[in-house]
Amino acid sequence: MSPTDAPSAHVPADAGERLSFMGMDLIWKITSKMSGGSLCSFIQVAPPGTGVPLHIHHQDDEFFYLLEGSLRVLAGDEAFTMEAGDTVLLPKGKPHAFLATGEQPAHVLITLSLAAGSDYESMFAGLVGLAPTDLEQVLSVCAANNVEFITPPVMP
Repeated sequence: MSPTDAPSAHVPADAGERLSFMGMDLIWKITSKMSGGSLCSFIQVAPPGTGVPLHIHHQDDEFFYLLEGSLRVLAGDEAFTMEAGDTVLLPKGKPHAFLATGEQPAHVLITLSLAAGSDYESMFAGLVGLAPTDLEQVLSVCAANNVEFITPPVMP
């Protein structure tokens, strides 16, 4: 199915499959199947002190829109704080990481443009139940989707 053949999709605010891994939750909003393979979108719910260490998406651009909370972000050589309403574009190949800061969980709408063969649904399903300390398993699952983690792990 091409993106132009994909049906319109309405996902209510309280809907979407919820997955838990690395101390955070992910709520699917638009899957690759729903978009005809062009993109996927989800809300990442990150309690304070959780996040994703420095990594690289080799094939896919990534976009963050911070709905609630605050994040410390490292994008290449640049470090900055995101507050609710802020956006950032992370082009494929740019190392990046984020850490939820503040008193409340961060709610981040994340959208990925998808290259042929990208399968974030399978990747995130493979991370379910893993903790940040399960580094070798996390590295293996993500590498299968062309997402490379920088080791040792670096947080912003």
